[in-house]
Amino acid sequence: MQEFVFLYPIPEIINFELGCKRWMNVKEPDLFKQKYKLLLNQCIDLRYRQKGFNINYALFNDTTLSDMIELHESDKILNVGMDFKTHTTKKSDGTYSYPNQDYIINQLGIVKVIRIAGFHMWDCVEKLAKRSYERGLNVLVDEDLTEFFTFLINKPNFDVNKFPNYLPDKKDKLSFELFMEVRKERPWLWQDY
Repeated sequence: MQEFVFLYPIPEIINFELGCKRWMNVKEPDLFKQKYKLLLNQCIDLRYRQKGFNINYALFNDTTLSDMIELHESDKILNVGMDFKTHTTKKSDGTYSYPNQDYIINQLGIVKVIRIAGFHMWDCVEKLAKRSYERGLNVLVDEDLTEFFTFLINKPNFDVNKFPNYLPDKKDKLSFELFMEVRKERPWLWQDY
């Protein structure tokens, strides 16, 4: 089975991302939200649903799916076994609690190929991708569909059916090396640049 898992498309996170000015110069926030919703759902549909992937949205126990997501009848909601408050409350040792990655993966049933997106790439997405890799799954993170989405969709050449949309410039050797450095030990990130 081919599975697409989008981690935490909840109002608390998506509204934060849409309100974050660091990525974009948005003059009309309502139009940008419409663009975000349209392109996000097109990406999920064209890259995954139409290519035979089952679509899964992983949510915390006490959260709901953001209205930015167009839920199809065949899509599945995965409960991650933890509430949002527990996840976002710092423990006495300065760390945070995370859902059990095996618990999330096990809800998918028999999996051969898994594609992961959502929030946040270097945290929860990374943890699920790494665990999927350790379990021997064919795994790849769709970096476009993480917190980088708000930045990428403002690029004139953004293509909903192409992944990845960002390709580092190999002519800028230092930038390219820095970009690839974090990918060398992470085979679940795109390697073919």
